[in-house]
Amino acid sequence: MLASDAKVLRKTAPRSSLARWKPAADRFDPVALLHETEAGRIPELLPERHERMRANPFAFYRGGAALMAADLAGHPVSGLRVQLGGDAHVLNFGGYATPERNLIFDINDFDETLPGPFEWDVARLCASAPLAAQVRSFGRRAGEEAAFAAAYAYRLHMRNLAKRSPIEIWHSTVDVRGMLARELTPPSTATHVKPTPEHESVARSSIEKYRKTLAPHVQPLLEDRYHPVDFFEHPVGVGSIGLLTIIAHFEARKGEALYLQVKEAQASVLERYLGPSRYRNHGERAIVGQQLMQAATDMFVGWTSAGSRDFYVRQLRDQKASLDFENINAVQLVDFARRCGAVLARAHARTGDPQAIAAYLGTSDVFETGMVTFASLYAKQVERDYEAFCRGL
Repeated sequence: MLASDAKVLRKTAPRSSLARWKPAADRFDPVALLHETEAGRIPELLPERHERMRANPFAFYRGGAALMAADLAGHPVSGLRVQLGGDAHVLNFGGYATPERNLIFDINDFDETLPGPFEWDVARLCASAPLAAQVRSFGRRAGEEAAFAAAYAYRLHMRNLAKRSPIEIWHSTVDVRGMLARELTPPSTATHVKPTPEHESVARSSIEKYRKTLAPHVQPLLEDRYHPVDFFEHPVGVGSIGLLTIIAHFEARKGEALYLQVKEAQASVLERYLGPSRYRNHGERAIVGQQLMQAATDMFVGWTSAGSRDFYVRQLRDQKASLDFENINAVQLVDFARRCGAVLARAHARTGDPQAIAAYLGTSDVFETGMVTFASLYAKQVERDYEAFCRGL
């Protein structure tokens, strides 16, 4: 798409329209929609999911990607499509080791990934900023500054990426080691529980199928060098609670450990509004989305299935690093949001048209100002939905 054509899109979807948020008169019941999206999850884990979501509005937001997808579906769209992460809030960014053992920073959750309008991810990121600031008692201004920083960095970085070749974009990374708390120790089995015989059987059978999705040069590692010795159930996060998640513990001949996470993948919450995925296996959908968006991908990523369940597989905590959210200050939150915005732009530029997106966003601050307004308004909507959710428990 030519830059001039992208600017024409401003007439059908003005940048100022991105700032608007007013719930429709016939807006869905948020509690009913949440319960609807929990179909197929492990019933025994739903009380824990609800308890985690009840902690605060930000935790509720993290578990409510389906609600925002439904709300964004009623918005005008730019028409500029990219591979979406689908749940790009600030805590879904972090560091990890590349196959070359370098620590890089990137988006790290792809359960909801699907092609769609670029602004949906930006809106999800920006709206998370005031909610995160509220949890840390930073005040309204800090939340608005973080939302502005994320959107500004997205626009500025996209503008810079538009000048680069596709190969340069593909290999670009963002380094934020100073902002990360490194977690280099393997997971302690003391915090995990043994799976039921049924779930362990699912894990064992799915591992056999998973090996076939690995790159040919990686397959021998799991065929000849590492062998499964134990399995543990490990519920993670907020939004993923209720999905079957197994840690597979592998060991080599001398006892060297390798931990793989086998995580259930369901249909993306975006599919209802953007159309079904081209991939029949939702684990494959998640992994392909990850490979498209991340600057470098864990060499053990793959997908599998067992019965009616789809899964994706990845290495667990391979020098993973995450935001030290409980100890950051307001300035650090703003800086982190800025880096998230830059990373998101780089991820989108890999599959979208960076020149068209940059032309649509322009050179003024209309985009980021609009995103701040939207983020503030939508955060209040999340608080109202959160209150309704708590009343319904």
